[in-house]
Amino acid sequence: MAGPVEGKVAKILDEQTLILNVGSAQGVVQGMVFSIFAPVEEVKDPDTGKSLGQWEAVKGYVQAAHPQERLTVCLAYAPIRPATTDPKERGTHTLSAELVEVSMLRGGSVKTKLNVDRSQLSGLPEVGPIRVGDSARSVEAATLKT
Repeated sequence: MAGPVEGKVAKILDEQTLILNVGSAQGVVQGMVFSIFAPVEEVKDPDTGKSLGQWEAVKGYVQAAHPQERLTVCLAYAPIRPATTDPKERGTHTLSAELVEVSMLRGGSVKTKLNVDRSQLSGLPEVGPIRVGDSARSVEAATLKT
């Protein structure tokens, strides 16, 4: 299989639809999922001090709905996340949607927290909303279900 397809947000049509500057000529097919991301900062190895690479914060996911030769119309995509039993982490769901998630899609798995040194928390970056020019990269949809 070829590597991921990389492009940029070319136009935002509405809150559910945007256009990427890559299409079938670059290997985009209907149903392909893309992450829209922003570079955050370089991360260094704590032992060697050498760069491990640029950390990227995901702003959202879209799915190719209509690939054309050099552009693709994409729709908002919500990856399946593990269910949680912590009411503070559930967000706003209708009861029937949450019942479907737990009983049919996730099997009731529970999100857990790590025992970390809280003095070393750096916090998640504020990367802002998706904008024209943001980077996009295709991802395997199966990897988003964890």
